[in-house]
Amino acid sequence: MGQMVVAFVDVLAATAVLTVLLGLSGAAIGAFVGWLGAKELAWSWGAALLFSLALMPALLSLITRFLSLDAALATQVALALLGIPAARKMERPSLSAACGLLVFAVFVAIELGDFRWGDKLYQGIFALDMVKHVATINSILSWGLPLTDPFVSRAEPAGYYYFFYTLAAMPVRLTFGLLDARAAMGASVVLVAAGVLALAALLQRKVVPNLPAAGGVSLLAALLLCGNLDIVANILIGLASHRWPIEIEWWNEQIAPWLFSLLWVPHHVLGLIAGVFGLLIISERPGAASAVIGAIAFASCAGASVWVGLAVALTAFLWLISLIVRGHTRPALMLAAAGCLAGLLLVPLALDILHGRSGEGIPIGFTIRSFPALLVTPGLFHNVVSLLLLPLNYFIGFGVFAAGAVMFWRDPCSHIKTEAARILVLAAAAGLLLGSFTQSTALKNDLGWRVMLLPQLASLVWTSAVILARRGTFRIADIRKWPAVMVVLLMIGYAGNIYELVSVRAYPWLEPNVIFVPHAGFNPDIDGELAAAYAWANDHVARDAVLQHNPAGDERILPFGLYGRNRVAVADSESTIFGAPRAEVDSRIAAIAPIFTAPHTAAEVRARAEGIDVLVVSSADPVWSDRNGWVWSTPVLFALPHVRLIATRDLVPER
Repeated sequence: MGQMVVAFVDVLAATAVLTVLLGLSGAAIGAFVGWLGAKELAWSWGAALLFSLALMPALLSLITRFLSLDAALATQVALALLGIPAARKMERPSLSAACGLLVFAVFVAIELGDFRWGDKLYQGIFALDMVKHVATINSILSWGLPLTDPFVSRAEPAGYYYFFYTLAAMPVRLTFGLLDARAAMGASVVLVAAGVLALAALLQRKVVPNLPAAGGVSLLAALLLCGNLDIVANILIGLASHRWPIEIEWWNEQIAPWLFSLLWVPHHVLGLIAGVFGLLIISERPGAASAVIGAIAFASCAGASVWVGLAVALTAFLWLISLIVRGHTRPALMLAAAGCLAGLLLVPLALDILHGRSGEGIPIGFTIRSFPALLVTPGLFHNVVSLLLLPLNYFIGFGVFAAGAVMFWRDPCSHIKTEAARILVLAAAAGLLLGSFTQSTALKNDLGWRVMLLPQLASLVWTSAVILARRGTFRIADIRKWPAVMVVLLMIGYAGNIYELVSVRAYPWLEPNVIFVPHAGFNPDIDGELAAAYAWANDHVARDAVLQHNPAGDERILPFGLYGRNRVAVADSESTIFGAPRAEVDSRIAAIAPIFTAPHTAAEVRARAEGIDVLVVSSADPVWSDRNGWVWSTPVLFALPHVRLIATRDLVPER
């Protein structure tokens, strides 16, 4: 329980630090933009947050790439100090906004943190991606940029987009490690969520200018908490099998609800914020300065998420064609200039990714978005039926937002009135085109899943506009007066989110009546001791030392990245995520895994452990049970009842 309280406090403290850094930095940037003439975007805390989220990832990453992380932090702090005079001119954030941020921070700490129950440590399902996020932040903190692969020790840089993680590293560096990477990650989720709300509120005002203002932000916040219709399929499966899925998106190509995109992949959501905000900046007041700001925002977008960046690039291309056709020369030139400058800013990242992923094939392929409910063998017939059923597929994936979008466009008054409205339509079209007919060919279809954030943002704004236009304001009590279909879809969406939020934390107590539990190294009996062992190593083992656990068995192994800061020779079978060749990962696992699974002499272990400084052995490893073996005959650096840290230098041949 004590650890849980500490984790809560750490996330809240990191949220406070990051809020101050981003809010004041954004105020400084907003004051500059206001001086340029974009008054509506200048003097609010929501706009300040958007400016920071859109610009700082690229700026900080480029400074870190060419100078150092400390230079990037100095830039962030200097901007924050410059923003103090501008912040004094703004209205204080409302009490409701502050309370909302606090409540959401507590919620994030609950969902992303660990729970102790007696001597057992329970990690949530979100740890499957959290291990990647935390390990990447720690890699930047330890070795800067280009990004060092946190899952495989190799000479090449990691072939991964890292701009989000540079921003997340700032609170850790500023507090000299008092706040760790997990707390900073939780804080980043909170601030990105606030950024989505601020962006949606801005679009709401610009897409439908005459919309009643009262309750608009509250409505958007309520809609962001709503999910889709995936729970219906899962209930049918549960009733038929008497076993219940943990994640309700497993059965279809993902269109993740906002809450789960934020908790699983906040870097993709940050990419959405930066890209769309960059387009809005250029549309607000076309000029050289706006083009530069837009270019930095586009760079942040692609640097945080290549897939969302691709969708934003297609949106920008479609908008450019629209501007040229309508004879809007100046904004077209500024948009083209911003795109070219963004490309230049992204050259270092592109070179890092290409270097870190040499030898891989084309990462994108053509497809027709699958509808697994067909239960038909893949082929021409499956593709044709999937194409015909795309509207049904998207209705299930969007839920109440699909109904809201249809109702919005059925209204004869809902024609395109502003440039922002046109951008939103083109963004939705770009996301749907890419999500329907392309896929990424790596581990998962991240392309097809993440580009859906663009039509999700559009349908969120359109749905809120429909509700506000009908009622003139938003109050919870008014929900009963909405059209029946909207109420039903809304309730199903909330039910799905509640189900999944509970199941991803409570799954250990629901077993064996659950299905589709991810193949990860969850071991409540040992994980607490592993966390303590890695915490000890963080303070007593050199940062550049290689600590190696058993990499075989589970698809995703967690403790080394969640709790440790050192490199590993190879993490697990999914270590190709940062670009390491599959053959190299497999050969390393084949060489290292027998250390933990088969009997060897100390000399044989030392030979296999070449390049490894410390072995992390637990009672889950088969060699643990050999009381006459090297695990028990070698001096230890650190030991607990179920975990031992052994330096390879201490492995000496038996006499």
